[in-house]
Amino acid sequence: MIEKVQIKLEKYADQIGFTGSFFCLVHCILTSGLIFISSTVSHIHDGHDHDHGHVFDFWGVLDISMILVGGVAVYFASKKTHSKPIKWGLWLSYLVYATSMLIKYVGFEPVWLAVLSYTASFALIALHLANLKFSHSSKECDSKVCVS
Repeated sequence: MIEKVQIKLEKYADQIGFTGSFFCLVHCILTSGLIFISSTVSHIHDGHDHDHGHVFDFWGVLDISMILVGGVAVYFASKKTHSKPIKWGLWLSYLVYATSMLIKYVGFEPVWLAVLSYTASFALIALHLANLKFSHSSKECDSKVCVS
């Protein structure tokens, strides 16, 4: 049973990773837009003195869930690939993405960190797509985990 789940995770890791990274990017862009609009509206009045720190509410749980799903997808996708650049790129992009997402919970959130997070998400999407293409065309790929 566990072996079947593991094979399925390996087989579809790139699809899961691509989808998760894409949804994360959409989530981040939409919530950034909503935060910008609500922040602009709240700054209209004087006496604004609350901070904009992130908390582990619904959105925080969603952020952590996306980080965990991304990690599982990268783990299984990197097990499947025979390309060292793709494997290292997946892990590097994931670590940059996860770190930049988690840093905002300690109150440090400059714009360049958000740009870094978006860039890592785009890189994860591109690398998962490249790995998907590579696993289709690779003669070395094990037939149990390659997507047919």
